[in-house]
Amino acid sequence: MRWGRRFPLVGALVVGLSAGVGYPVVSVAVACGAPSSEACVWGKAYLPLNLTISVVVVGGIVTGLCLAVLTWRRSHASRDE
Repeated sequence: MRWGRRFPLVGALVVGLSAGVGYPVVSVAVACGAPSSEACVWGKAYLPLNLTISVVVVGGIVTGLCLAVLTWRRSHASRDE
């Protein structure tokens, strides 16, 4: 398997992982505008659980959508040539 065929999968995994990790981290960062707020305290307490669930759910959905778009673009680009 050439690198060109693996690129959509690797690219989609990177984007999905970034979205899965980024979503809860940004959420806690926004909630911690006031570090002593209840939202910040609970957000920090549940961050490991949120990261685990978000990487699986959000990352899985984003990876699937990104892979579908990249595969679709590649198939349409090969037809045009």
